[in-house]
Amino acid sequence: MEYVKRGPCGQDGCRERRYYLQDGVWFCRRGHQQEGRQVEEDPDDFGRRGTIHRVKRVAEEKIQKTYSGRRGYRLFIQAYQLILWKQCHVLVHEKGFPADLEKVVKDLWALRLQSLVDKFDESLDAADSNGSAEIFSSQASAIDAVEDKSPSSSTARKVTDNPLLEESLGLCYLGTLLLRLPVSIGDIYRFAMREELPFVQAIRLVPLEIRDRLTQVYTRALSVQTALSGERLHETVYQLGMMYSREYNITFPPLNVPLMLFQFVRQLALPLEVYSSVRKLQQILDFSFQFPLDKKTSTRALSFPEAQLLALIVVATKLIFPFSKTKGFPISATEPAAQVLDWNVWNAAQKHFEKKSKEKGRLAKGQEVTVNDGHVFHLTGQQMDDYLDWYENTWIDKNRAANPLAPMFPISRMESSSHPAETKPSTKEKEDIEEKIRTVTGGITPAETVPPKHSEGSEGKQNGNSDDEEEEENDDTTPRPGYSYRVYKQESDMPKTARKFYETAANLSGLSLKTLMAAVNRSELKLEKWQEDTRRAEYHGERNVEYTAFRDIEEGDEWGTDSEE
Repeated sequence: MEYVKRGPCGQDGCRERRYYLQDGVWFCRRGHQQEGRQVEEDPDDFGRRGTIHRVKRVAEEKIQKTYSGRRGYRLFIQAYQLILWKQCHVLVHEKGFPADLEKVVKDLWALRLQSLVDKFDESLDAADSNGSAEIFSSQASAIDAVEDKSPSSSTARKVTDNPLLEESLGLCYLGTLLLRLPVSIGDIYRFAMREELPFVQAIRLVPLEIRDRLTQVYTRALSVQTALSGERLHETVYQLGMMYSREYNITFPPLNVPLMLFQFVRQLALPLEVYSSVRKLQQILDFSFQFPLDKKTSTRALSFPEAQLLALIVVATKLIFPFSKTKGFPISATEPAAQVLDWNVWNAAQKHFEKKSKEKGRLAKGQEVTVNDGHVFHLTGQQMDDYLDWYENTWIDKNRAANPLAPMFPISRMESSSHPAETKPSTKEKEDIEEKIRTVTGGITPAETVPPKHSEGSEGKQNGNSDDEEEEENDDTTPRPGYSYRVYKQESDMPKTARKFYETAANLSGLSLKTLMAAVNRSELKLEKWQEDTRRAEYHGERNVEYTAFRDIEEGDEWGTDSEE
């Protein structure tokens, strides 16, 4: 009889551990029937007894979830490159940019990669492993140190630093600059904020297989952590331009001034006389409208080419159409200042234009990323729905497998509540600008002309003394255009209309009001110095031709401080 060893029997103090099976019932060696141990024999395995052998499972190789070192950095560069290509694709096929833009941006990116080869070239791993210095597990390698280092917020960045997400927008802009396209940084910034150009949560464009292999540091680098400002984008473009100039001796051309200037003047609904005045101011102040080749600049604001252009537009506008109540009287009707711009009409037209660009009761496109917890209490129900729709489309990853219970809790609304699609959004914007221009130009009135006093009876003094004529000319105290020019040192010194004009001009390029004021003040100082040099030259008999050409814009002897609106 075959016995099986188990635990003690326990009946009547029996300590027997050996059991046998009889008719499907277990008994101990001493004949005690075991309760709860009845079994039915399997006829297919009848009479089979023996030792059970268990087969060990084959050890499966653990697959690394994320890549590190040069392999991980190479994957990050490939994901970044995919986002950059997608941005160029949108600009070319959806925004109507020329196809050469993709080639130019590709060349700029190729130069950028030359400084990063040591970080992502996997062939260098073997050379590093054969090195004399051994890296222990408690030490961090150079690549790991780069991964753990968060992007620096300082303005000075090395060429070997990791590319930031906003640098992709900077590369797209530099590509348009090389092609001499009339595109401002403000345009690129608005495309990105309105999600017309992939930027916010751009990592969703990367395939899921690549995202799952990226470390958290690289995942964060491909996502927007803080809202991008136009000022920071200007600084990013400036740093990229300086890097290409320093490392690869690339000189970027100046702005396409004729088209850019006309575009800004038109968007500000200003008379065309401002265009010619800005061109004269450019010659006087010697503005190049391009990135400076040296690091040391007198004013940081004037380092931005678009800030230079907008500063001259503001100065020319203040000279011809001052904000103060005191107006200058032009000599003839052919001067640029021979017409008066009603700033109240301009202010009302600008507010109407901004109101039409925003749908009534809706959250404006591009403002979703700036919404914080304090804004929630002031949002209407429709605006809250718009924000939640934007959040769903931007942050919820629909490529990943959804939870089986997710259909029971839908987050999308049944009706379509997104902004109504327009076939050509740019067409509506152009029509609104045309309407604003017609409203402003309709309020322009001719200015009163006052000829100089010495012009009367001067024909009868041909044989007279020229010194007497000069003294009589100096006796003319009639205020001329530019007489009431006011320099605003602080924002509190500006009237409401002037502040509105400054803010509108700054928003065209994504600049802050503070930066534009600094650029304007610096330009005014340069213009004042030019006036002093010109008067000194005239005093010594060296009359300046440019000064003569500019007198039809500004005839005042001093920068006025008159009362304002």
